[in-house]
Amino acid sequence: MEKNKTGKYLKYAIGEIILVVIGILIALSINNWNEKRLQKQALKNIYTIIIEDLKNDITEINKILKSKKEIEPIFNKILDGLMTKKDYENCNECEYLIVGSIDLSIERRGYNLLNNFGTSKTSADSLTIKIVQFYTKQLNELNVDNPIRGNDIENNINHWKDNYIWYSDYITERNSDGFIEYTLNNFDYINRVANYYMLNYTIYIPILEEFNFEAQVILKQLEEKIKE
Repeated sequence: MEKNKTGKYLKYAIGEIILVVIGILIALSINNWNEKRLQKQALKNIYTIIIEDLKNDITEINKILKSKKEIEPIFNKILDGLMTKKDYENCNECEYLIVGSIDLSIERRGYNLLNNFGTSKTSADSLTIKIVQFYTKQLNELNVDNPIRGNDIENNINHWKDNYIWYSDYITERNSDGFIEYTLNNFDYINRVANYYMLNYTIYIPILEEFNFEAQVILKQLEEKIKE
């Protein structure tokens, strides 16, 4: 090959290499942009599910709080020693006052999806971190609290079953006289009411109210986020 043609071929080859490199870089850039776009949309979809979950949880919590607060005056009247036989006879809630409770079952669809999505993909998203911390804390508190209250209820039932002759009439709703006499004259009942009150009104309700407050804050941030 002639010397001047060799230079032209060399320039041509270098130019081809540069074009190929540029093409690869452009393709990688487009691929990265598309992947980030898809991840962002996937995260928004998960956020939408979490919004629905939180709304359902808040609705359930409000029902529980309303139910608990409606019967709180009965607890106070019992603990203050103001209940009479007639009060018990006219009280529909009294027979099962300390042997029942409504537990909150937190919706976890969105939270589980967020965990499976991988926080490493959204490490810069402070909202994602906040959501994970919120659920971790609340689930831990409820996982500890629910069994304690459940055991208290079970203990009350088993204690009555094993120690009081009126239990068969009580549990089959045949006659409540024996139970009412027990509530009026046995300190054991007052102690059990006090323990139930402590577990539900001193511990459980504040947990629910805290969940409600923090969930409302996150819900507002999520609704703003998915509009971006």
